[in-house]
This record gives sequence, structure tokens and C-alpha cells, in this order.
Amino acid sequence: MKSIKEDYKDILIAVLIMGILSMTIAYANFTRRLQIVNTAKVNATNWDIHFENLVLQDNSSMAIINTPASISEGKTIISGLDVSLVKPGDSVTYTFDIVNAGDLDAKLYHYFHSVPVCQNNESVCEYVHYNLKYTNGNDIKISDTLKVGERKNVTMTLSLDNSLTNMPKNQVELSDLYAVFDYIQE
Repeated sequence: MKSIKEDYKDILIAVLIMGILSMTIAYANFTRRLQIVNTAKVNATNWDIHFENLVLQDNSSMAIINTPASISEGKTIISGLDVSLVKPGDSVTYTFDIVNAGDLDAKLYHYFHSVPVCQNNESVCEYVHYNLKYTNGNDIKISDTLKVGERKNVTMTLSLDNSLTNMPKNQVELSDLYAVFDYIQE
């Protein structure tokens, strides 16, 4: 026969199990786990700002184009122009398009065009003009926008001012004829 102590232990174990079971049910009724489980994808975009339609404009000056400018294979560089300005008033003018063929609107974050440097005769440089403007006459400015599918036509001119009265006796090499357009997502 079982002793009272053993019966007491059995009852105590049964009460303990019932208490644990009751607390588990009460805990389950008063707690809730909330979960958010999702997936997402970021679609690839196409960032494509480039140059197109580089055209030498008709010039009636005596400027000699030794090598015409061209757009590089990646369409992000215009280079190669080698020109001889023969007399005051000579100029070379190109037009080109800046095109947004990508999926995102863009804005001009940084724009810079250089001031020509003259080798052998610095005084000539004050008569040399290197200008870039939109063909509609507006200045190129930081924060100009270029929407998807949009193109902006730009005119680039290199000229020798009419007010130059004494042409140099020796050939003057011009350097630092460049411009930089940095676009970012709008």
C-alpha cells in the first residue's frame, strides 16, 4: 500500500502539471506573435546619358579643320578636333545632342568648361573664345534637367576675336579645350 506521503507527492505532481498546463493555455491566449514576411525585387534600370548628332556647322571663315571632332565609341566623349584659326574672326562651330536614353530622369550635377591655354604666346589667349550653350541660346546651368527620352541640342564654338589686331608671327598652340557634364539621377 502507498503511504500518505506518496499520495501527497502524486497529488502535488498532478497539481503542478495542471498548473503548468493552465499557465501555457493562459499564455497562449494572452500573447500573439505578429509577423510580416515579404519579398521584394528592385528592377534593373538603364542609365544612358550620351552624345549624338555631332555636326560641323557651315562656317564662312578661313578656319582650317585639320581633323574633325568625333564622338567616341561609348558616346560619352567628343574629341579629336584639330583646327587652325588663320585670321581674326575665324571660328569653328559644332552642334551636338545630349540624350537621355535611359530609364531615369537626370539633372546636371556638375558642369565645367575650360579656358584655353596658349603655348608660345599668352597674349593671344585673351582673344580666343571657347563657348558652349544650348542651341536655343540659353546658358548651360547646374540642375538643368534631362527627362527620360529628352535630348538637348548644344552649340560648341571656338573662335578668334575680331578685335585681335596683330596676328602672331609663329604658330600658337591652344590647349585645355574641354568641357565636363556630370549627370545624376533627378
